[in-house]
Amino acid sequence: MGGYFNIAGRKVATHHMVLGVLAMYGIGIKAALPKTDKTQHPPINAASEDEGKFVQEFLKSIEAEEKKTAH
Repeated sequence: MGGYFNIAGRKVATHHMVLGVLAMYGIGIKAALPKTDKTQHPPINAASEDEGKFVQEFLKSIEAEEKKTAH
């Protein structure tokens, strides 16, 4: 079918070498990308301070309920 290389006394198919190179290329890109924090929420643009506090407390209660139902 395809060619083979003799590496460390073993026959390695060329398509296996290509798959290995592509995998290492993908791993390198994944490692180079910046890490993102998925727990970060968008800013709350409230009309008043009370409204902002209400929204924050509401979000905390929703997160607590999600943790209870997840376990």
